[in-house]
Amino acid sequence: MAYLLVNNQILKEAETNLTPFLLNAPDVYKHSIWFGFGGIPMLDENLDILKIELKSLGHDLPVLFQNRRELFRLLKRMLNKNRFFRTGLITFQFFITEEKIDYLVTCKAFNDFDFQINTQGLLIGISSSKLLSHSQNSNSRFGKATLWKQVCAEMKERPSQATIILNEKDIVCEGIAANLFMIKENVLFTPSVKTGCYCDVIRPEIMRLANELNIKVVEADDLAPQHLLQMDEIFFASETKGIQWILGFENRRYVHQHTDRIYAALNKFLEIKTEKQK
Repeated sequence: MAYLLVNNQILKEAETNLTPFLLNAPDVYKHSIWFGFGGIPMLDENLDILKIELKSLGHDLPVLFQNRRELFRLLKRMLNKNRFFRTGLITFQFFITEEKIDYLVTCKAFNDFDFQINTQGLLIGISSSKLLSHSQNSNSRFGKATLWKQVCAEMKERPSQATIILNEKDIVCEGIAANLFMIKENVLFTPSVKTGCYCDVIRPEIMRLANELNIKVVEADDLAPQHLLQMDEIFFASETKGIQWILGFENRRYVHQHTDRIYAALNKFLEIKTEKQK
C-alpha cells in the first residue's frame, strides 16, 4: 500500500511514524468496511456502529468521523491515490488510551468487481470455545476479538475450513466475525440477538432481501448443532469475507440455490446504494 490516512492526513506509508501511538500501550480497536462499485455503500451504517462501540470504550468518534461527508471525501481520495478501483476493504484502527484516541486508516484491494462470494464451499466444524450470551460485550467486535483469536488458533489443528461458535447454552450463534444463515426448504433461519450472535450491517439487509425473495425469515434462539444436519443450505455473511457458502458438516452436504439468489440480490442492492452515494 502506498498511502494511508493518519489522523486527518493522507501520507505515504514510508513517511508514516506510528511510534508515538504505540509507545502509549493503547488498546487497539479495528473495524473493516467493504468498498466497491466506485463507493463505500455501507459507510453510514458502519459509522453508526463505530459511534456506539467507541462510546462504550469511553470515547467519542474522532472529529473527522463526525463529519461524514469529509471522511468520505478523504477515503475516496486515499483509494484513488492507491489506484484501488475495484473492490476491497478499508480498515480503521483506533489507538485508545485514557487521554485520547488516535487513528490509522488503511486499505487493501481485491481482484473482484462484485461483492465477494465463495462458491467452492467450505467444510465446517464446531468450536470448543464458547461465547457468553449475557455478556455486555457479546456483540462488540472489540469484546469478541479475543474469542475469535482463540477459535482461529483451534482451526489450525483441525481439518475444517470454517467453524461455528456456540454460546454457553450450546446454541448455534456465529462464525468468526461472520453472521450465520441456514436454509430449510423456503425458510431462512438465523440466530437471534438473544443468543449473543454477531450482528453486522450485512445481517439486516440479508433478512430484508430474503423476505423480498419470498423466503420466510426466522430468528431463533434454540438452534442446536444437530439442526445443522437438517438444513438444505448454510452460509456465512460479513463485509470482510463476503458470502461464504458451506459445502458440508460431518456427513451432510449442502446445496446453494437460495444462497445464490440472496447473494445476487445483495450484490445488486450494494451497487444501487453506491450509485445513490455519488
